[in-house]
Amino acid sequence: MEPLYWQKKFDASFTLIDSSGGFDRYHLENESGDGTITACAVFPGLQALYLDLRMYRCDNPLTLNKDVIEIGYCLGGNFECNVSKRYCYFVSAGDFSVGYAGKKESHGTFPAGQYQGINIFLDEKLFRQRLAETLRELDIRMEQIHALADLTFRCFLLRRSPELATIERAIADGFKAKSIPRLRVKVMELLLFLSGLDETAINDSPPYLNRNRADIAESVHKRLTADSAGHVTIDQLAAELGVGTTALKTSFKSVYGLPIYQFQKDLRLQKAQRLLRETILPISAVAAEAGYANPAKFSSAFKKRFDVSPTEYRRNAERED
Repeated sequence: MEPLYWQKKFDASFTLIDSSGGFDRYHLENESGDGTITACAVFPGLQALYLDLRMYRCDNPLTLNKDVIEIGYCLGGNFECNVSKRYCYFVSAGDFSVGYAGKKESHGTFPAGQYQGINIFLDEKLFRQRLAETLRELDIRMEQIHALADLTFRCFLLRRSPELATIERAIADGFKAKSIPRLRVKVMELLLFLSGLDETAINDSPPYLNRNRADIAESVHKRLTADSAGHVTIDQLAAELGVGTTALKTSFKSVYGLPIYQFQKDLRLQKAQRLLRETILPISAVAAEAGYANPAKFSSAFKKRFDVSPTEYRRNAERED
């Protein structure tokens, strides 16, 4: 595998901003936003990336490459990929995917404008050659992982596995600590998990979403984000779009991973976060701007979501600045 193979997956310009301890940190940018990617060559033939993106689109110009397996885990935000004119798939926080690197199609979007995740690129042939003895000792069956990538016409998806979430958080911590030994241990643990997936988990891989349903969800998202402090009901949204409430709710949750009301609540609280951090408005005014008529209910909801009160959050933000 070329040392910078993974860069070819992203239709963006790259600038190296730090290189130390085996970790290379890049700034990437395109017309829809920017972000950072930290890369580490964990083993010969295996590279791990930590993605922190603030963009709405990043096309993938690569053609399908069945020599390289791409393993992805979403820590936050969401990602949409078209697999044909009629179907697409989505990953949200806690979702996991296994497929081949590259895509026959090039369209990839981040509907919420941000994405955090772990990506692993695995040159299967080189990896097997260089770590054959280790793989045998750990009973990691690469043929099973290869079969996951080969399951469907696009990739294998797994929703919110607690065991997998623990492993992936540890991989993220390895990036934060710049610890290659920690990454090596956890990546092997991840591969062992994948090679031991039972048929139930494999057969339960979620179906691809019809393009029409995805369009419904995205229309709702645009409506809500355009007026995050407003109050609109599911019945009103369904009437505006000319669809049933059940189709509306299931489509939205399939794409964004949250019920509509929870998403609305999160939008308001995220707006409150920005106001607390960037303005000197009193708490009651912040509550009103975020769509809360009652400051006490706002404070309660904010603390439940972020584990600190609005006042504590502002104090902490000022201290960090």
